[in-house]
Amino acid sequence: MAHPALGAPAPTPCNNLRRLQAAITDMDGFAQGGLSEISAIAKLALAAMETPDGYRHPEMIAQALSAIWGKAESIENCINTTAEKVGCNYRDPDAERRYAAYRTAFEEVQS
Repeated sequence: MAHPALGAPAPTPCNNLRRLQAAITDMDGFAQGGLSEISAIAKLALAAMETPDGYRHPEMIAQALSAIWGKAESIENCINTTAEKVGCNYRDPDAERRYAAYRTAFEEVQS
């Protein structure tokens, strides 16, 4: 049966299951790869702090922390985007209320 608006086949439970399985597999890959990298960088930074050289070059530790931060945000975005594609992304109601309040305040200032 074709989807009336798109002319494409309507989603079936089997197709939906395959999409969910693919999304979960992708998210697992993002998590395993990215979190392993974060763990390795953190261990190296901690090891550097056990030597005098680590304190002579604090920028090295700062760069490691920056890499951890960037990698964590990247993984978060990849996982969220993948979950969103299958309609399973987490939504924070508190954050949504804050954003709605911000939009209202901004619109009041503009008018």
